[in-house]
Amino acid sequence: MRYLASLRGMVWGLALGLAACTTPPPAAPVTPSATVPAVETPLPPPSPTWALRPTLPPPPSPTPWAPPPGFDGTVYRPPIPPAPSVQLTYSAACPNGEGLEESPPPRPEEILALLQALRSEDPIAQRQATDPAFWPLLPPPGRPAWSADVSPETLMKPRPGMEAPYGELLRNGCGDEVMKRTWWVEVCPGPCADPRVAAQESLKGHLFLIRRRGHWLIWAMR
Repeated sequence: MRYLASLRGMVWGLALGLAACTTPPPAAPVTPSATVPAVETPLPPPSPTWALRPTLPPPPSPTPWAPPPGFDGTVYRPPIPPAPSVQLTYSAACPNGEGLEESPPPRPEEILALLQALRSEDPIAQRQATDPAFWPLLPPPGRPAWSADVSPETLMKPRPGMEAPYGELLRNGCGDEVMKRTWWVEVCPGPCADPRVAAQESLKGHLFLIRRRGHWLIWAMR
C-alpha cells in the first residue's frame, strides 16, 4: 500500500513538472517602432510640348488701280462696289466720291458732247465721257455706246438725281453723297416739246452725270 501511494505521488509530481516545463514564458512587451515619415520625391518638370499650327499664306496685297495711259488719275478714280444688298442695272459700280463737285446742272452743249462721244466707235472717246464705274458696260471696240440721234431739242431739263424713277435704287447702292452730286437728264426719242414724244416713257434714255475736277462724266445710263 505504501508502495502504491509513493508511486502515485511520483506520477503527480512528474505531471506537475511537465506542466511547468510546457507553460510558455510571458511575452515580452512590444516596443512600438518609430514612424519614419515618407519622403516625396519631386517629379521632374514636364518637357514643353510644341503645338503645330498651320502656316497660312499672307493675304494678297491690294492691286493698285491705275487709269489707262493718257487718262488723268485725279479725274478717273477707281470705282467703288455698291452695297451688297443692291444690284445695279444701270452701272457696274459706284463712282468714287473723291473729287466729286456740287455744281450747277450741266449745260445742253456739255451733255451733247458726252453723247457724241458715246455715239462714236472710238473706245477711248467713250471712256473719256464716262466714269470708270460705267466702263465695264461699254460695248466692244468698234461699236457705239449710244445709237439714237441727239440734239438740244431731245434733251429734257436736268434735274437732281433723286428725282429720277431709279434714284432710290441708286441711292441705296451708292449712298447719299453720290446722289447729292448727281444730275439726271432724260433724252427723248424726238423733240421733247412734242407731247406725244414726251409721253413715250419707254423710249426715253436716262443719263446720270457727275462732275469731278471740272469734267462731266456719265456714271449710269439706261
